[in-house]
Amino acid sequence: MESVEQTRELISAAEEIVGSNTIHPGFGDEDLDSAATALSAVRRALTERLNDAADDPDAGRTRQITALLVRSEHAQAMVLDAVLTRQATKVLTVRDAVARLRQAGSTADLVERAAAEAHYMGFDRILFSRIDHGLWLASSAYAGADEGFAHTLVEAGLAHPRKLNGALLEAEMVRRGAPMVVRDPQSDPRVYTELVALTETKAYVAAPVLAWGHPIGLLHADRQAQSVLVDESDRDLLGVFAEGLGIAFERNLLLDKLKTVQHACNEHARGVNALVDDVTVAVMESVLGEGLEPFVPALSTGTQPPRNRESGVSETLTRREWDVLRGIAAGKTNAQIAISLFVADGTVKTHVKHLLRKLGAANRTEAVAKYHRMVN
Repeated sequence: MESVEQTRELISAAEEIVGSNTIHPGFGDEDLDSAATALSAVRRALTERLNDAADDPDAGRTRQITALLVRSEHAQAMVLDAVLTRQATKVLTVRDAVARLRQAGSTADLVERAAAEAHYMGFDRILFSRIDHGLWLASSAYAGADEGFAHTLVEAGLAHPRKLNGALLEAEMVRRGAPMVVRDPQSDPRVYTELVALTETKAYVAAPVLAWGHPIGLLHADRQAQSVLVDESDRDLLGVFAEGLGIAFERNLLLDKLKTVQHACNEHARGVNALVDDVTVAVMESVLGEGLEPFVPALSTGTQPPRNRESGVSETLTRREWDVLRGIAAGKTNAQIAISLFVADGTVKTHVKHLLRKLGAANRTEAVAKYHRMVN
């Protein structure tokens, strides 16, 4: 970036004036935060030299230092503007990522998409983990094009589940409900050592995912490039994303519960309909047993049931069962038969069950065969 390159030029010029090459160590082309810090160091060094040169008769030297100070102040303003612009862009990225998470159709889909969406905030590797009865369980990961490493990361987490207790930094993070940045995980004994060893991360940020105020998951993210490590701004961004993810989980968990209740209601309704159908058929058969004819709609088609030509089987069938049997023989489905007889699908299904039993048929094909033998 232009502002970063200008910062390097000012550092070099300042080091030449103060006679030192240790004003600030090097930094990457995208590391605006380090550039801003370096310019502050330049201004301090130049201000000290300007104070020391107050009695110096060399006015040209004083003007040179003053001009460099003005340039460094202007450069720092440019860098800070770039930092603010970058932060604003990242905030918009978080908003868009959370909006996409709302499109997840289930909790399982949300788990799979969480890590990938966090990638758009500038992280190279992201791990999403569930918290189940106090256990830290890896669930999904993103590592760019290296899908194999992402899978290995999850497998390693599942192979070494850790209890979220006082021995882990994440336990304190969950207790406080706030994100954190870990700057030197390779030498910190309070980290998840198996995952840190696998990733060889130099610094990472983490955030708890809360639903209705309770921790249900964890997000971890880092960058592989050592020149642009994560910092406090990344910590805060991941924290905002984790809040949005928690709200998305609340929504999907409610939808999952609603689907479960809806399924239970449908099953209950089907059970009630089957019971009503069984009672209806039982009443009809009871009426026929007393020598009465069952009610048949005026639009019901078909001739009188044929008299028995084989045995007394046909005599056991009710008028409605003959109607259903003729429909089966015509190749109609239960739904089609129900429409023609002005009854519910469940009623036809019950009639079919009784037909098969009375005819001694194992299936509809055998029932049709018996029907043809009776009418021919």
